[in-house]
Amino acid sequence: MANSSPDTGARGEDVLAAAGIVVTPEGKARARERLSEAKRRWTPELDAELRAQLGLPARAA
Repeated sequence: MANSSPDTGARGEDVLAAAGIVVTPEGKARARERLSEAKRRWTPELDAELRAQLGLPARAA
């Protein structure tokens, strides 16, 4: 039986390339901007609401 687990020492780009996904510098820049925007929008209230929806305990201050 073949092991389909990814090589944990592999770079993310190498793992994606093995799956046929090409990573470009422009794509990386877009992804970084999207992550940055999401971090700017995230608030403690959103965190509390999500934790409540998932049934997780409140986060300690």
